[in-house]
Amino acid sequence: MPSLIRPELPPEVEAAISFMGNRAQADILRHLSLLGPSVIGRLQSVMAISRPSLNRHLDALATAGLVQTDPPAGMRHGKETTYTVQPARIRELAHGYLSYVQGS
Repeated sequence: MPSLIRPELPPEVEAAISFMGNRAQADILRHLSLLGPSVIGRLQSVMAISRPSLNRHLDALATAGLVQTDPPAGMRHGKETTYTVQPARIRELAHGYLSYVQGS
């Protein structure tokens, strides 16, 4: 049986595929866009997702620059974190993906 060969893609395209192909992350970004800056408890109250899963997805989105955290990672020390969607970064990744697919 042939093995799956993963094509080498630019990092921005990989990041776009990661968040666009993940329903939970797309839903989190949508809710953050609708609610505005939110703490995890507020997000969890409007979503059907466990807190550990929500934490994991928010961390991935923050790492990709799709959400901003306040306070930033490493400076929280028990403080509640506010998450804010970064629409410019979403547009940047979507544009990079589209450019790649169109060969431009």
